[in-house]
Amino acid sequence: MSNPNSPEHYIHARSFSGFQILAIGLCALINVFDGFDALAIAFTAPAIAAEWRMSPAALGIVFSAGYLGMALGAMTLGTLSDRIGRRNMILYSLAALTLTMGLTATANSVASLLAYRLGSGLAIGAMLASITALTAEYSPDSKRNFTICIVQGTYAVGATLGGLLSAYLIEDYGWRSVFGVGAALNAGLFVLVYCLMPESLAFLFNKRPAGSLVRVNAIIERLGGRPLAAWPAPSVEKEAATGVKALLQPGSRRWSLLLWVATFSAMFGNYFLLSWIPKIVVDAGLSLENAIWVGMSINAGGLCGILWLGYRSAVSGLRFMIAAFMVTAGILMMAFGFLGNNVAALMAVAVAMGFFGQAGFIGLYSVAARLYPAHVRATGIGWAIGLGRIGAIIGPSVAGLLIGLGWERPNYFMVLAIPFFVGATAIWLVKSAQLDATVKPG
Repeated sequence: MSNPNSPEHYIHARSFSGFQILAIGLCALINVFDGFDALAIAFTAPAIAAEWRMSPAALGIVFSAGYLGMALGAMTLGTLSDRIGRRNMILYSLAALTLTMGLTATANSVASLLAYRLGSGLAIGAMLASITALTAEYSPDSKRNFTICIVQGTYAVGATLGGLLSAYLIEDYGWRSVFGVGAALNAGLFVLVYCLMPESLAFLFNKRPAGSLVRVNAIIERLGGRPLAAWPAPSVEKEAATGVKALLQPGSRRWSLLLWVATFSAMFGNYFLLSWIPKIVVDAGLSLENAIWVGMSINAGGLCGILWLGYRSAVSGLRFMIAAFMVTAGILMMAFGFLGNNVAALMAVAVAMGFFGQAGFIGLYSVAARLYPAHVRATGIGWAIGLGRIGAIIGPSVAGLLIGLGWERPNYFMVLAIPFFVGATAIWLVKSAQLDATVKPG
């Protein structure tokens, strides 16, 4: 039986309560907005490039500025979530994102656009680490993979809805309206999160800030448990190494390095696709409307794949499913490079690429949440996201250079598919029991 003086007793030993669903649901809603905010630049890129006469290489740098911000935000601000709390970091990030999205709508030069996208990326990176940690800490163990995938899958929902909204807004109001609407939506979300988002019970148990026993007991009561009369004795984790050095301890170093290779590789391939597909399709002769539909197909397929991997990995295990999905994504990506300009064929393969490619890299969030204990969970997730985002930075930039050099589509798609196979190999080598099935088949 679990220890009633531990946060796991109130989470993992019980089924979902309405309070847990509220906390996880808010994380999912935040990620919907993150998906819209992060990929708004991809959907507005053709209009911005036409207005400012930007070269492919310059456009690739703009894409990468947001991803650089995400990397830095996840590795620095996101890791502060282990010190100041998940809730506080989420609120600070939402406030910053509201400001930077609004400023992006006023950008009048490539330099200002780069600066504002960097700021938005910082906020998104910090939030991704925090909401993933909070989701893991309010999920029963047998459902953790699935809930993390649901929350991360809503990123694709936001990107898909963002594509639909962008197609409407750009045509009638211009590309700046996309970022203005994004700022207004984030301001509303800040108010909702401030009123309803709870702090992580695991964080409060580990850090025990002043007056937190009252907060802990309020959460325990909402989870259906009995309040604590006093704090239990400190856990071993409280005295353990913290920060990034904890990720590189002898027992964690190998898994951390392999996880970082996997996230780098997966994000390299996926963010090339997410950033460049609309522009590639337009350059191939299709309309902007059709290009946006093809881009949205990747995200729609991604959502389905993410949910399937999250559900099935409880039985099949994360390691096997992620490796298989990445290999399949690499093969499909090479096939996409040889397709002509048939919209139906492009959309069909785009759906499949999204299904396997996005699910493969989103599954790595569950890997990070399982490999690291609560007192360094946000740090572990943040560094996996942050170092992985370097792939998201390099992928679009390398693609911009290859396209600018005049490479044919089949050639650069074959080269840019290689990271998926590297990522599959890396995650296959992470042979930790934490990634095994948590539910018996049948």
